[in-house]
Amino acid sequence: MTGRNSVTSKQMALFTFVTQTGIGVITLPAILAKEVGHDGWISMVAAGCIAILFSVLFMMLLKRYSDKGIIEINKLIFGKRIGTGLNVLLVIYLLLAAARGVRVFTIFLKLTVLPLSPPVMISPFILLPSIYLIWQGLKYVCRFKYISVISYGIFFLFMALLADDLRTSFLIPVGEAGIHRILSSIKLSFRAFIGLELIVFLFPEITDKEKALQWHVSANILSTIFFVIVVAVCTALFGENFLRIQVIPLFNMARAYNAPILERVDLYIIALWFVVMGCSMRAYMFAAYYSLEKVFKMKRTKISLGLYFILLVALSRIPRDINEAFIFLDVVSYIGMGVSLFFLSCLCLSFARKKGVKTG
Repeated sequence: MTGRNSVTSKQMALFTFVTQTGIGVITLPAILAKEVGHDGWISMVAAGCIAILFSVLFMMLLKRYSDKGIIEINKLIFGKRIGTGLNVLLVIYLLLAAARGVRVFTIFLKLTVLPLSPPVMISPFILLPSIYLIWQGLKYVCRFKYISVISYGIFFLFMALLADDLRTSFLIPVGEAGIHRILSSIKLSFRAFIGLELIVFLFPEITDKEKALQWHVSANILSTIFFVIVVAVCTALFGENFLRIQVIPLFNMARAYNAPILERVDLYIIALWFVVMGCSMRAYMFAAYYSLEKVFKMKRTKISLGLYFILLVALSRIPRDINEAFIFLDVVSYIGMGVSLFFLSCLCLSFARKKGVKTG
């Protein structure tokens, strides 16, 4: 555990919370409106409970191996060769997730602020802060996320200003979608919680591991509350019929408030949320680079970091338009759910393959 990467459980909880909520919430209300109408918030509550359960089970796996992360655990459970192969697949997933973040960030930037700027020109500039912070280490990546707390605070204040425009009648009758549709929508809702698995990669860098469980669970509880509030507010503001045809309801909500003097208050809200999106995108960037170093025994150099970011830009350009970009987003999210299920299988196998398991 190096000093530049060492973090506390509280910092890791903020890392998880911002990773989950920074990007996933932007299109989530519209997706759920298409699937379950005005009952999207119920689906989020159910998915949140599953995410909390997963976070507990992940911590059970990590506690069994003391100071090890999944890169080391795979080799203990599956052996060196198979474990290394699985680790390579996990690195590929992290790279795709990081590229997904870059692509989504550039798309929303183009849709809202810079419609005439080519994404290939935008990408290098939005990556500059990430290049610096990842070079400095996980400690600094987590510290920068404290700035995003300001954005969350202002966003909650903004939602409070919209209180008079919300119609609770848009949220009733509760459960109208039916139990079958709500249950089938949970897989869509759970995609928003992708990011809870990153602690399994970064666990060796946490200094107070005895507190990791309570803080990781707390992060997922806060994410659930945040998602439920945003989905409910968007539904109560737009109604399910108007909400389901929107692309970026979170930003459209910012345009619903007319402020005297300030005029385009939506630009301020969107600009603040780009800080959060950057923090969310950066989480997978760091996890991918961190895992690359571990799996391939890479030396940490400026050249390797530069090549890494060139690779990310190249991967982010695979989707050629906005439709392909959202398909790419969906595919990576489902892969992330598969990775979470794989970690649960590792927990089960750890009771049979006890090499490296902490006694007592």
